Amino acid sequence: MFLIQETMNKLKILLVDDHQIVRDGIMKILADEKDFEIIGSLKDGLEVLEFVKTSKPDIIIADLSMPIMSGIELTEKLKTDFPGIKVLILSMFTDEAYVYNSIKAGAKGYLPKHDSTTETLIQAIRAIANGDEYYSTSIKKIVLKSYISNAKNSGTYDNSQKVQLTIREKEILKLFVEGHTNNAIAAILNISIHTVKTHKNNIMQKCNFKSTVEMIKYALRNKIEEW
Repeated sequence: MFLIQETMNKLKILLVDDHQIVRDGIMKILADEKDFEIIGSLKDGLEVLEFVKTSKPDIIIADLSMPIMSGIELTEKLKTDFPGIKVLILSMFTDEAYVYNSIKAGAKGYLPKHDSTTETLIQAIRAIANGDEYYSTSIKKIVLKSYISNAKNSGTYDNSQKVQLTIREKEILKLFVEGHTNNAIAAILNISIHTVKTHKNNIMQKCNFKSTVEMIKYALRNKIEEW
């Protein structure tokens, strides 16, 4: 009799931070997650670009302030040369400019070091792996505050420019604005995750959005709660 052992496809994670103690701490936090595999621990962006030529991580957890190449520069380079690799920024910086430039560079998530918990970090990794974007509550507030400020200074918006969405697409868009993930929306609406992602992709294509943050900004600007 042959015994077939089922193996789990582990999520390959690469850590990048110029402080060894930070990398060691993250490794310890993630060690108990059976579906995670830390495949590397590096100190700067140039090392990462060499590393990913031979070993392909699914997610890179990167700091912003690093010698030689910053986390933003690294994210931009990865987006161009290795688009399949997703970047989660874990930084002590929470200034609006850092957050905005990280998202613009292609980061799929942003967590501040000073108020992120083990649970938050693990949630962020899983969300990004599932195709979502993940921003901590404090980062969402920064993004929203920035949007509101820009909206006040840009005048009124012409409602005739609204893109026509279906009833279901509007419903799903509202749930994204409320902060729900793909999994949560599927549970709330009693539909499959695949269906949620399909509707989200349709919204993104109709409006030519490049990210979930851009999609949410559109929804807020157009006051979707009044639709």
